[in-house]
This record gives sequence, structure tokens and C-alpha cells, in this order.
Amino acid sequence: MKKLLLMFFSLVLLVGLGFAGYGYVKYQNMVERWYMPLEPGEYAGEKKNKPPAEEKVELAPFTVLLLGVDSREGEKKSRSDTIMLAAVHPKNQKAVLMSIPRDTLADIPGYGQDKFNHSMFYGGPPLVKQTMENFFDIKVDHYAAVDFDGFIKIVDALGGVEVNVKRRMKYHDPVDGTSIDLQPGLQLLDGENALDYARFRKSDIGSAASDFDRMDRQQEIIRKIADKATELSSVFKVFKMMDILGEHVKTDFTEEKIRGLFLQFRNFSSSSIKSVEIQGTNRRIPMHGYNLWFYLVDQEERNRIKTIIEDTLAGSEPNVTTAK
Repeated sequence: MKKLLLMFFSLVLLVGLGFAGYGYVKYQNMVERWYMPLEPGEYAGEKKNKPPAEEKVELAPFTVLLLGVDSREGEKKSRSDTIMLAAVHPKNQKAVLMSIPRDTLADIPGYGQDKFNHSMFYGGPPLVKQTMENFFDIKVDHYAAVDFDGFIKIVDALGGVEVNVKRRMKYHDPVDGTSIDLQPGLQLLDGENALDYARFRKSDIGSAASDFDRMDRQQEIIRKIADKATELSSVFKVFKMMDILGEHVKTDFTEEKIRGLFLQFRNFSSSSIKSVEIQGTNRRIPMHGYNLWFYLVDQEERNRIKTIIEDTLAGSEPNVTTAK
């Protein structure tokens, strides 16, 4: 009996060590695949970089640029379908999240005034970062970009997200293959439907959704994903998630910082995320030979956003109410 028990516990130990070793290898592989520091002209595989070794990671407050990237087959340049900026205070487990309207008029370094989301097409995440820093007069510490296919796989790996769809959503575009068809009501959305829910703006029936309604839905999905990610209980789901993140995410977070953030935010809830709406006005402006709609954000509003970011990073409670 003693020999049997010894053999049993030895087997359990070996299996445990095997899973731990396999998990560490998967984790290392994920981080090395996704690590891509932002340098002008170097992104999306143009240069392979190995994360630098860090002896100690200080979990200081930071800002992070979040990009949802529409990478289309046959096209070298990508479009940023979603642009968000988050200010995070790890010790307090607090964050503020704001979406940048795609049509926001911004001064894009090297290209002059244009729509904010065009910065991604012109120069990828490095140029989006520069544009963001100039626009709000802040420093962007990190970035993370995920493509549409990766977003779909992440949601599916988490078992979907439960959402209360408030209106009928139907839109079809044969040019880029978009086909959205969602009924109203509380439902569990898989990856493709969650992406459709987040992206919906134009409509084949009824009125189109505003850009702000669209941004609210995108932030809602981010919150749902954050909550589901903290519920990951199956080691096999964790391994699968590592494969997805390694393949579809690009970021400049190092291995040590990711490990530290995981430990710090293991009990994190989306209720700790505060949403900020950027106020502005819509106006038509002649550009590129057309009379285009732009979203104009004045300097007073930019200063308000900068103050919210600085307050969050300082650990104080930011005033996220609209000043106007």
C-alpha cells in the first residue's frame, strides 16, 4: 500500500511539473511572439525583438494605447477600427478608459491635419502613439493592438460574452464581407457576433447608430472580456488563450510586467473601470477633394482629458463628469 501511495503521489507530482513546465514554455512563446516595441517604421513583423530581461518590475501607473486593427487580406497597411486610451493605476486597481472618435480632426506628424484613425494607415501604431501624445499633451507608455480574427478567437475561447442587444442590427457590405444580423434582447454572443455588435454603425433597416453609441458598445465588450478573463479556471483554456494572444496581439509589455500585472489584477473587476466621453462638435471641412465630416475637440476639452489622466496616474479620484 505504501509503495502504491508513493507511486501515485510521484505520478501526480510529475504530471504537475509537466503542466507547469508546459505552461511556462507556452507563456514564454506567447510573450516573445507578441513583443514588438514601437519604433518608427518597425512594426508587425518588420523586426524581431526579444523582450529585455528585467531584474525587478515596478508596477508604476501607466497609460496604454489600445487598438482594434482591421487587417485585410492583400493589403500591406492596416486600418484602426477602434482607438482607445486607458490610464491605469495598478496599486489602486483603478483605470479610466476613453474611446477616440475615428473622425476626430488631429494633427498627424508628417501628414498634417486629417482624421485621427488615418494615423494608423499612414504609419501604424508608432504614428498613432505620436498623434495621441501630441493631441492630449501626454506620454503614452505602452500599446496593445489586436486584429479582428484575434478578437473573435479570444471571445470564443472565453465562452462568449452575455450582452443585452438594445436594437435590431442588420447591415451587409459585399465589398469587405461585413454581414451583421443581430436581434434585440439578452443573449450570449460568440466571437463573430460580439465583433459585429461592437462595430455596428450603418444600418440596412432604420436609422444608423451614432459613433458614440458604437464606442459605448466597444467599451462594454472590453468590460465583459475583462470580467470573463478573470474567471478563467481551466488550465487548458489558459494555454489556448496564450496561443491566441501570441499570434494576434502586438504589444510592448515585457514578460516581467505582464506577470506583475497578472498578479496585481487577479481579482480585478470591470466595475473599477471608469468611462470618459470626449466632447466635441461635428463639422464638414473640405479635405482630399471632398467635403468631409470631422469631429472637432477644442483645447479646453483636451485639457480636461489630460487632467483626468494625470489624476488617475497620481492615484486621486478623477472627475469624469462632462465639463460642458
